[in-house]
This record gives sequence, structure tokens and C-alpha cells, in this order.
Amino acid sequence: MRDRVVVTGVGAVSALGNDPRSQWKALLRGASGVTSLQDLAENLTLRGDADRPLAAGRVRGIDPREWITDRKAARAMRLHTHMAFAATGQALACAELDRDTIDADATGITLGVTMIDYDIADLELAARRSMDGTGGFDVDRFCGTGWRSISPMVSIVMLNNATLCQIAMQYGLHGPNASFSPFGEAGGQAIGAALRMLQEGEAEVMLAGGVSPRLNLSALQRILYLGIVAKTTDPAAVSCRPFDRDRTGTVPGEGAAMLVLETLTHARARGARILAEVLGHGAALGVPDREPYPPRRAIERSFAAALDDAAVAPERLACVYADAPGLPSGDSIEATAISAVLGTHASTVPVTSTKGATGHPLAAALPLQSVFAVHTLTEHYVPPIANLRNPEPDSDLDLVRGDPRRVRNGDTVACLAAGFQGQSECVVFGAYEAKVA
Repeated sequence: MRDRVVVTGVGAVSALGNDPRSQWKALLRGASGVTSLQDLAENLTLRGDADRPLAAGRVRGIDPREWITDRKAARAMRLHTHMAFAATGQALACAELDRDTIDADATGITLGVTMIDYDIADLELAARRSMDGTGGFDVDRFCGTGWRSISPMVSIVMLNNATLCQIAMQYGLHGPNASFSPFGEAGGQAIGAALRMLQEGEAEVMLAGGVSPRLNLSALQRILYLGIVAKTTDPAAVSCRPFDRDRTGTVPGEGAAMLVLETLTHARARGARILAEVLGHGAALGVPDREPYPPRRAIERSFAAALDDAAVAPERLACVYADAPGLPSGDSIEATAISAVLGTHASTVPVTSTKGATGHPLAAALPLQSVFAVHTLTEHYVPPIANLRNPEPDSDLDLVRGDPRRVRNGDTVACLAAGFQGQSECVVFGAYEAKVA
């Protein structure tokens, strides 16, 4: 018989704040951490007279010295790794675990990591030293000497498993591990993989989460290329409007979130405080037929599969954390899919989304929602959807807007996430006390 899996620690950083509690309070207020995007990670300042002003959810004030013990390694790391360490350190502290109390051989890590991009400075000197007399790029010069100006550390920090490895080395983790990428589905895959590893007895403790990229020029160009970026409003905080009939797209967001997952047997044996239970996971893939977003069938299948895996009927749901990044047709597709799975309960199960408050943190999206879902289960509130003023009139979902909603029915929460190439993920959490009562 499979052991049950519980959550004993959570950690997160996002545009709403640098710890779970401050973010949760801001979310309940309906606040947004999205601001106008004026500078990028490479210390590049965007033109103030640009034809298309941009908005984003930025993480500020992370001090790597607070979380990373290897000072030399910390200097070589970039913001996405600093964010991941912060979320990990918070989650382990919440779980009352540290390097001295962790069983290294029985503890593993799974992490969703968005694509890591070059900074301009990484290649600038090599490019300058590879120019010919007319200012053009000379391939022979680059292959001869120019490439030597690229630091060997660049190729290391860009590996999508580098952050996972750095965390594992600091905490001495020897258990199972896996990294996933590149977009919104990655964090859900990380949590789903950790759940299976624990259920199958491959580990007793797993760190599972996700991290976004830091916003540099390449990361910004990628999301602009996808054609999903919202028109920036004044104030910028209301640019992303999930499920609103006036939505125009999503905004990029920085962030990281980590969960400490344990088998119930292990958690009980060490007297851990149990926050929630991970009941099920579902995943599906479909070919996007409109904007970059999973088709309705993929969302339905992942949601239904997670409920089936959790043995949870729709009426047991206290709420659904929808992916809902603010895409004009994508949000409508997701609303229809959620409604189809909920059936007759579509109008009575509260549905919320967090991207209007945090921006889209890509691989950190579902782990961050999971942290909020744990708060919903422990504090019995559903946060409102930031910036939702005019819900689509044809939606039959119970969209939470205005004020936070007190949980009156249900003891489980479903979290949905989607990639831009057709992937859809869902994780279902349950209130531990209610399950054993």
C-alpha cells in the first residue's frame, strides 16, 4: 500500500513579497506586485519613450548571503538561483529541517526551471573582439580568439539543472532528483514527480518546486515573441486581468516556490507539523489551436485525472486555483474546461487566479499557487482575482472577486497550470485534519 504524502514546509518569493506570509496577506487584499518595467537584469534601462511600455512582476531585495553558505559560489549564481535558495531555505525552516537533521540518502529534489538565458554582457566582449575592420562579425576571428572572452561559468549557470545541483550540494541531498522545463507546466511536473517518488518509496522527503528566469533581455524577447504580453495600462498594476472581458494578455513575473513533501510515516515519526496533504496529480498534452495555450481537452484531462488520482469528487473542492494568465482566448478555454469537469458544481466551487497579482512566473507558477493553496486549507480563505472588474458574461464559474471568500464547503484544493505548447498540469491538495477526522 502506498504511503500518503504530506506538506510540512513552504517557501516562496514573488513580486508580492519575499516570504509566504507577506504574499498571502497581499493576495487577500487584492494587491498586485506588477509595476512598469523600466530596467532589466543586465542593468539595461528601457526607453522611456518606447512605443510599447511594458509591465512585470519583479523580485527585489533577495540577499543571497542569507540563504547560501558558499559565498564564492553565490557570487557566480544569478537571481533565479538566489530566488530558488530563498524559497528552499524558507521551506526547510518551516518544516524544521536543516542539513544536520536531513537524512541525505532519503531526501531528494525535483525542480521546474524556466529556460535560462544569456546576458548581453556574457557575449559582448567576445563579439567586440570578433569584429572585422568594417565593424562586421568575423566568424574566423570568433573561432580563433573571440570565444576565449566568454567566461566558462556562463555555460555552467545556464544549465537547467545547475540550480537543483547547487541546492543539493548545500544541503547534502543524495536522493532522487529531476529537473523540468521550460514553462508553466514545469513546476507541476516537479511536484507530480516528487509525489510519485514518495509514494513508491524512493525517498522519505522531497523538495519540490519551481523557479522563473530573471528578467533579462533574452527572457523578455522570448515572451514577446510568443505574442502573449498584455498591453500595459496606467497604473501598470492592473495590466494583467485574468478572466476579465477586457484582458489583453499576461505579464512576465519573477519568482520561486518550494514545498517540503514527506511520507506521512516519516512526518509522524519526527513529530512534524503537517500543513496539508498531496492527494493527486494529473497531466495531459494537446496541440494548441489558437494562441499558445493548451486546448480545452488537455486542461479537462489533466484536471479530471488529478481528481481521479486523488479520489476526490468535484463537490469536495473548496476552490480551484486556475492557471488563467489573462490571455484573451486562453482564459475562456480554461473556464470552459473547468466548468466541464465540475459539471453541476461549476457555479458553486470558487475559482481564483493569482497572475494578476504576481505576473506569470512560468515554471514557478504552479508551485507558487500550491503555497497559496496550503494557506487556503489552513486559514480557510480563498483570495480574490486581482484586477477582475468585468467577468465575461457567458462564464458560469463562481469567480472570486473584490474580497477574499471564506471557505464554507470542501476540504480540497485543485491547482492548474499550463505550458504554451499544449501541456496542462493539475495537483490536488487536501486538508490533513479533515482527511483523518
